[in-house]
Amino acid sequence: MPRQSRLQDRGALPTASSPTTSSTWWLDEAATTAPRALGWLAMKYVVALDGSPQASLGARWVATLPLSAVDEVLVTSIVEPPVLLGAWRYVRSPAMAESYANAWEESKHEARRIVESGTALCAESGGAVRATVREGHPISELIALVEEVAADLLVVGPHGRDRFESILLGSVSQSLLHAMPTSILVAREPVRAPRRVLLAFDGSPHSLAAARFLVHFPLPPGARIDVLAVVDGLHTRYAAHGAADLKDLIALERRGAAEVIQRAVEVLEAAGRTTTPAIRHGDPKREILAAARGDEVDLVVTGARGLGGFPGMILGSVSRAVSKAAPCSALVVATRAGANE
Repeated sequence: MPRQSRLQDRGALPTASSPTTSSTWWLDEAATTAPRALGWLAMKYVVALDGSPQASLGARWVATLPLSAVDEVLVTSIVEPPVLLGAWRYVRSPAMAESYANAWEESKHEARRIVESGTALCAESGGAVRATVREGHPISELIALVEEVAADLLVVGPHGRDRFESILLGSVSQSLLHAMPTSILVAREPVRAPRRVLLAFDGSPHSLAAARFLVHFPLPPGARIDVLAVVDGLHTRYAAHGAADLKDLIALERRGAAEVIQRAVEVLEAAGRTTTPAIRHGDPKREILAAARGDEVDLVVTGARGLGGFPGMILGSVSRAVSKAAPCSALVVATRAGANE
Protein backbone atom coordinates (compact mmCIF):
# COMPACT_ATOMS: atom_id res chain seq x y z
CA MET A 1 0.00 0.00 0.00
CA PRO A 2 1.52 3.38 -0.95
CA ARG A 3 2.55 5.41 2.07
CA GLN A 4 0.56 8.46 1.01
CA SER A 5 -2.69 6.51 0.77
CA ARG A 6 -2.36 5.02 4.24
CA LEU A 7 -1.44 8.26 5.97
CA GLN A 8 -5.03 9.35 6.07
CA ASP A 9 -7.43 10.03 8.89
CA ARG A 10 -9.31 6.78 9.41
CA GLY A 11 -10.01 6.78 13.12
CA ALA A 12 -8.61 7.22 16.61
CA LEU A 13 -5.54 5.68 18.12
CA PRO A 14 -6.11 2.77 20.49
CA THR A 15 -5.48 3.74 24.10
CA ALA A 16 -4.38 1.92 27.21
CA SER A 17 -7.96 2.14 28.51
CA SER A 18 -9.04 -0.22 25.73
CA PRO A 19 -6.13 -2.69 25.85
CA THR A 20 -7.60 -5.52 23.80
CA THR A 21 -8.76 -3.30 20.96
CA SER A 22 -7.05 -4.01 17.64
CA SER A 23 -8.35 -0.89 15.90
CA THR A 24 -6.23 0.71 13.20
CA TRP A 25 -4.50 4.02 13.90
CA TRP A 26 -3.76 6.58 11.23
CA LEU A 27 -2.25 9.99 10.70
CA ASP A 28 -4.11 12.92 9.25
CA GLU A 29 -2.55 13.74 5.87
CA ALA A 30 -2.20 17.43 6.73
CA ALA A 31 -0.17 16.57 9.82
CA THR A 32 2.60 15.07 7.69
CA THR A 33 3.27 18.18 5.63
CA ALA A 34 6.00 19.58 7.88
CA PRO A 35 8.16 16.46 8.13
CA ARG A 36 7.88 15.78 4.40
CA ALA A 37 9.07 19.32 3.69
CA LEU A 38 12.15 18.59 5.79
CA GLY A 39 12.96 15.45 3.81
CA TRP A 40 11.40 12.62 5.79
CA LEU A 41 8.03 11.01 6.28
CA ALA A 42 6.09 10.35 9.45
CA MET A 43 6.61 6.76 10.59
CA LYS A 44 4.69 4.19 12.60
CA TYR A 45 6.43 1.98 15.11
CA VAL A 46 5.18 -1.08 16.98
CA VAL A 47 7.20 -1.95 20.10
CA ALA A 48 6.64 -5.50 21.41
CA LEU A 49 7.28 -6.14 25.12
CA ASP A 50 6.92 -9.18 27.38
CA GLY A 51 8.16 -7.79 30.69
CA SER A 52 11.71 -9.14 30.48
CA PRO A 53 14.73 -6.83 30.79
CA GLN A 54 15.93 -7.84 27.32
CA ALA A 55 12.58 -7.11 25.71
CA SER A 56 12.50 -3.68 27.37
CA LEU A 57 15.53 -2.73 25.28
CA GLY A 58 13.10 -2.07 22.42
CA ALA A 59 11.27 0.66 24.33
CA ARG A 60 14.52 2.09 25.65
CA TRP A 61 15.96 2.16 22.12
CA VAL A 62 12.95 3.95 20.65
CA ALA A 63 13.26 6.51 23.45
CA THR A 64 16.66 7.55 22.04
CA LEU A 65 15.26 8.40 18.58
CA PRO A 66 14.53 12.03 17.66
CA LEU A 67 10.89 11.43 16.70
CA SER A 68 8.46 14.20 15.80
CA ALA A 69 4.94 14.74 17.10
CA VAL A 70 3.49 13.11 13.97
CA ASP A 71 5.50 9.91 14.37
CA GLU A 72 3.43 7.24 16.09
CA VAL A 73 4.53 4.53 18.51
CA LEU A 74 2.26 1.68 19.54
CA VAL A 75 3.51 -0.27 22.56
CA THR A 76 2.05 -3.77 22.79
CA SER A 77 2.24 -6.93 24.84
CA ILE A 78 0.77 -10.25 23.74
CA VAL A 79 -0.97 -12.39 26.38
CA GLU A 80 -1.24 -16.15 25.91
CA PRO A 81 -3.87 -18.16 27.83
CA PRO A 82 -2.36 -20.04 30.81
CA VAL A 83 -1.18 -23.56 30.03
CA LEU A 84 -2.31 -26.44 32.24
CA LEU A 85 0.27 -29.21 32.37
CA GLY A 86 -0.10 -32.95 32.90
CA ALA A 87 -3.33 -34.35 34.31
CA TRP A 88 -4.53 -30.90 35.39
CA ARG A 89 -5.64 -30.13 31.84
CA TYR A 90 -8.28 -32.84 32.12
CA VAL A 91 -9.62 -31.80 35.54
CA ARG A 92 -12.92 -29.98 35.46
CA SER A 93 -14.01 -28.46 38.76
CA PRO A 94 -15.20 -25.08 40.09
CA ALA A 95 -11.94 -24.68 42.00
CA MET A 96 -9.86 -25.39 38.89
CA ALA A 97 -11.99 -23.04 36.78
CA GLU A 98 -11.55 -20.28 39.36
CA SER A 99 -7.80 -20.87 39.53
CA TYR A 100 -7.54 -20.73 35.75
CA ALA A 101 -9.62 -17.55 35.57
CA ASN A 102 -7.49 -15.89 38.24
CA ALA A 103 -4.27 -16.81 36.43
CA TRP A 104 -5.69 -15.46 33.15
CA GLU A 105 -6.71 -12.16 34.75
CA GLU A 106 -3.31 -11.86 36.42
CA SER A 107 -1.60 -12.36 33.06
CA LYS A 108 -3.67 -9.61 31.49
CA HIS A 109 -3.07 -7.30 34.43
CA GLU A 110 0.68 -7.89 34.11
CA ALA A 111 0.52 -7.17 30.37
CA ARG A 112 -1.23 -3.86 31.02
CA ARG A 113 1.46 -2.95 33.54
CA ILE A 114 4.16 -3.82 31.00
CA VAL A 115 2.71 -1.64 28.24
CA GLU A 116 2.17 1.27 30.63
CA SER A 117 5.83 1.12 31.63
CA GLY A 118 6.88 0.85 27.99
CA THR A 119 4.67 3.78 27.03
CA ALA A 120 6.37 5.97 29.63
CA LEU A 121 9.78 5.06 28.20
CA CYS A 122 8.82 5.63 24.57
CA ALA A 123 7.25 9.00 25.39
CA GLU A 124 10.79 10.35 25.80
CA SER A 125 11.20 10.06 22.01
CA GLY A 126 8.81 12.93 21.33
CA GLY A 127 6.43 10.82 19.23
CA ALA A 128 2.74 10.14 19.83
CA VAL A 129 2.70 7.02 22.02
CA ARG A 130 -0.21 4.65 22.70
CA ALA A 131 -0.56 1.17 24.16
CA THR A 132 -2.55 -1.96 23.44
CA VAL A 133 -2.72 -5.51 24.83
CA ARG A 134 -3.53 -8.42 22.50
CA GLU A 135 -4.50 -12.00 23.28
CA GLY A 136 -3.11 -14.99 21.40
CA HIS A 137 0.18 -16.38 20.13
CA PRO A 138 2.99 -13.78 20.00
CA ILE A 139 4.06 -14.44 16.43
CA SER A 140 0.62 -14.54 14.81
CA GLU A 141 -0.65 -11.59 16.85
CA LEU A 142 2.36 -9.40 16.11
CA ILE A 143 2.10 -10.17 12.41
CA ALA A 144 -1.60 -9.35 12.47
CA LEU A 145 -1.03 -6.14 14.42
CA VAL A 146 1.67 -4.68 12.18
CA GLU A 147 -0.46 -5.48 9.14
CA GLU A 148 -3.59 -3.92 10.66
CA VAL A 149 -1.87 -0.66 11.50
CA ALA A 150 0.46 -0.70 8.45
CA ALA A 151 3.46 -0.25 10.72
CA ASP A 152 6.76 0.85 9.19
CA LEU A 153 8.87 -0.82 11.85
CA LEU A 154 8.45 -3.53 14.48
CA VAL A 155 10.89 -3.22 17.41
CA VAL A 156 11.67 -6.27 19.55
CA GLY A 157 14.31 -7.36 22.02
CA PRO A 158 16.87 -10.11 21.41
CA HIS A 159 15.57 -12.36 24.18
CA GLY A 160 12.47 -12.77 26.30
CA ARG A 161 11.28 -14.42 29.45
CA ASP A 162 12.81 -17.76 30.32
CA ARG A 163 9.58 -19.74 30.28
CA PHE A 164 8.19 -21.65 27.33
CA GLU A 165 9.68 -21.40 23.86
CA SER A 166 6.42 -19.98 22.46
CA ILE A 167 6.78 -16.80 24.52
CA LEU A 168 10.51 -16.27 24.15
CA LEU A 169 10.76 -12.94 22.39
CA GLY A 170 14.14 -13.99 21.05
CA SER A 171 12.61 -16.89 19.15
CA VAL A 172 9.71 -14.65 18.19
CA SER A 173 12.03 -12.08 16.63
CA GLN A 174 13.78 -14.71 14.55
CA SER A 175 10.47 -16.27 13.47
CA LEU A 176 9.18 -12.84 12.46
CA LEU A 177 12.25 -12.35 10.28
CA HIS A 178 11.08 -15.34 8.24
CA ALA A 179 7.52 -14.00 7.93
CA MET A 180 8.74 -10.40 7.50
CA PRO A 181 5.40 -8.54 7.65
CA THR A 182 7.34 -5.28 7.94
CA SER A 183 10.82 -4.07 8.74
CA ILE A 184 12.12 -5.37 12.07
CA LEU A 185 14.62 -3.90 14.49
CA VAL A 186 16.19 -6.18 17.11
CA ALA A 187 17.33 -3.84 19.90
CA ARG A 188 20.48 -4.61 21.88
CA GLU A 189 22.88 -2.95 24.26
CA PRO A 190 24.36 -0.42 24.15
CA VAL A 191 21.15 1.59 24.06
CA ARG A 192 22.05 4.94 22.53
CA ALA A 193 21.09 7.11 19.58
CA PRO A 194 22.46 5.47 16.38
CA ARG A 195 25.21 7.89 15.36
CA ARG A 196 27.25 5.22 13.57
CA VAL A 197 25.23 3.08 11.14
CA LEU A 198 26.51 0.20 9.02
CA LEU A 199 24.51 -0.50 5.87
CA ALA A 200 25.36 -3.86 4.24
CA PHE A 201 24.73 -3.27 0.56
CA ASP A 202 24.86 -5.74 -2.34
CA GLY A 203 23.06 -3.80 -5.07
CA SER A 204 19.88 -5.89 -4.92
CA PRO A 205 16.41 -4.28 -4.74
CA HIS A 206 16.21 -5.40 -1.13
CA SER A 207 19.39 -3.62 -0.09
CA LEU A 208 18.36 -0.57 -2.11
CA ALA A 209 15.12 -0.56 -0.11
CA ALA A 210 17.25 -0.56 3.05
CA ALA A 211 19.15 2.51 1.80
CA ARG A 212 15.88 4.30 1.04
CA PHE A 213 14.54 3.38 4.46
CA LEU A 214 17.50 5.13 6.07
CA VAL A 215 16.65 8.30 4.12
CA HIS A 216 13.54 8.71 6.29
CA PHE A 217 14.69 6.95 9.46
CA PRO A 218 15.08 9.45 12.35
CA LEU A 219 18.83 9.44 12.86
CA PRO A 220 20.38 12.04 15.19
CA PRO A 221 22.25 15.04 13.74
CA GLY A 222 25.76 14.16 12.67
CA ALA A 223 25.03 10.46 12.19
CA ARG A 224 27.29 8.67 9.72
CA ILE A 225 26.31 5.75 7.48
CA ASP A 226 29.05 3.34 6.41
CA VAL A 227 27.98 1.64 3.17
CA LEU A 228 29.66 -1.76 3.11
CA ALA A 229 29.98 -4.17 0.20
CA VAL A 230 31.42 -7.63 0.79
CA VAL A 231 32.88 -9.69 -2.07
CA ASP A 232 33.95 -13.30 -1.64
CA GLY A 233 36.14 -13.66 -4.76
CA LEU A 234 35.08 -17.26 -5.36
CA HIS A 235 33.14 -16.80 -8.60
CA THR A 236 34.59 -18.17 -11.81
CA ARG A 237 32.77 -15.70 -14.05
CA TYR A 238 35.47 -13.11 -13.42
CA ALA A 239 37.62 -14.90 -16.00
CA ALA A 240 35.11 -13.92 -18.67
CA HIS A 241 35.80 -10.28 -17.79
CA GLY A 242 39.51 -10.58 -18.38
CA ALA A 243 40.77 -11.31 -14.87
CA ALA A 244 44.00 -13.07 -15.79
CA ASP A 245 45.55 -13.29 -12.32
CA LEU A 246 44.82 -12.55 -8.67
CA LYS A 247 45.80 -8.90 -9.00
CA ASP A 248 43.37 -8.40 -11.87
CA LEU A 249 40.67 -10.29 -9.98
CA ILE A 250 40.99 -8.09 -6.90
CA ALA A 251 40.95 -4.93 -9.02
CA LEU A 252 37.85 -6.13 -10.87
CA GLU A 253 36.09 -6.96 -7.62
CA ARG A 254 36.81 -3.56 -6.14
CA ARG A 255 35.63 -1.73 -9.26
CA GLY A 256 32.39 -3.67 -9.25
CA ALA A 257 31.90 -3.13 -5.52
CA ALA A 258 32.56 0.60 -5.84
CA GLU A 259 29.98 0.90 -8.61
CA VAL A 260 27.37 -0.93 -6.54
CA ILE A 261 28.08 1.10 -3.40
CA GLN A 262 27.70 4.32 -5.37
CA ARG A 263 23.99 3.58 -5.88
CA ALA A 264 23.37 3.63 -2.13
CA VAL A 265 25.67 6.61 -1.58
CA GLU A 266 23.75 8.67 -4.17
CA VAL A 267 20.39 7.83 -2.57
CA LEU A 268 21.60 8.70 0.93
CA GLU A 269 23.62 11.81 0.13
CA ALA A 270 20.80 13.24 -1.99
CA ALA A 271 18.81 13.28 1.26
CA GLY A 272 21.62 14.95 3.18
CA ARG A 273 23.01 11.86 4.88
CA THR A 274 26.74 11.56 5.56
CA THR A 275 28.20 8.38 4.09
CA THR A 276 31.49 6.50 3.95
CA PRO A 277 31.99 3.68 1.40
CA ALA A 278 33.75 0.50 2.49
CA ILE A 279 34.71 -2.75 0.74
CA ARG A 280 35.70 -5.97 2.48
CA HIS A 281 36.68 -9.37 1.10
CA GLY A 282 35.55 -12.67 2.57
CA ASP A 283 32.45 -14.36 3.93
CA PRO A 284 29.61 -11.77 4.01
CA LYS A 285 28.30 -12.69 7.47
CA ARG A 286 31.74 -12.68 9.08
CA GLU A 287 32.83 -9.49 7.40
CA ILE A 288 29.66 -7.58 8.27
CA LEU A 289 29.91 -8.66 11.91
CA ALA A 290 33.63 -7.85 11.99
CA ALA A 291 32.96 -4.36 10.64
CA ALA A 292 30.23 -3.84 13.25
CA ARG A 293 32.57 -4.86 16.08
CA GLY A 294 35.66 -3.09 14.88
CA ASP A 295 34.02 0.24 14.10
CA GLU A 296 31.84 0.42 17.24
CA VAL A 297 28.68 0.57 15.16
CA ASP A 298 25.37 1.44 16.86
CA LEU A 299 23.09 -0.06 14.21
CA VAL A 300 23.59 -2.66 11.46
CA VAL A 301 21.13 -2.44 8.55
CA THR A 302 20.47 -5.10 5.91
CA GLY A 303 17.80 -5.84 3.34
CA ALA A 304 15.45 -8.74 3.95
CA ARG A 305 17.00 -10.68 1.09
CA GLY A 306 19.79 -10.20 -1.38
CA LEU A 307 20.77 -11.44 -4.77
CA GLY A 308 23.98 -9.64 -5.48
CA GLY A 309 24.48 -6.60 -7.63
CA PHE A 310 27.37 -8.35 -9.38
CA PRO A 311 28.96 -11.83 -9.15
CA GLY A 312 30.69 -12.30 -5.80
CA MET A 313 28.34 -10.21 -3.68
CA ILE A 314 25.76 -12.18 -1.75
CA LEU A 315 23.61 -10.88 1.12
CA GLY A 316 20.60 -13.20 1.05
CA SER A 317 20.01 -15.17 4.23
CA VAL A 318 22.99 -13.38 5.78
CA SER A 319 20.52 -10.76 7.06
CA ARG A 320 18.99 -13.25 9.50
CA ALA A 321 22.38 -14.45 10.68
CA VAL A 322 23.61 -10.89 11.20
CA SER A 323 20.47 -9.87 13.09
CA LYS A 324 20.99 -12.80 15.45
CA ALA A 325 24.73 -12.36 16.09
CA ALA A 326 25.25 -8.60 15.75
CA PRO A 327 27.05 -6.92 18.66
CA CYS A 328 24.61 -4.01 18.43
CA SER A 329 21.05 -3.34 17.34
CA ALA A 330 20.14 -4.78 13.94
CA LEU A 331 17.56 -3.55 11.43
CA VAL A 332 16.25 -5.82 8.66
CA VAL A 333 14.32 -3.78 6.09
CA ALA A 334 11.41 -5.33 4.21
CA THR A 335 11.43 -4.48 0.51
CA ARG A 336 8.01 -2.83 0.60
CA ALA A 337 9.35 -0.40 3.23
CA GLY A 338 11.39 1.38 0.56
CA ALA A 339 9.25 0.63 -2.45
CA ASN A 340 7.32 3.87 -2.44
CA GLU A 341 10.01 6.28 -1.35
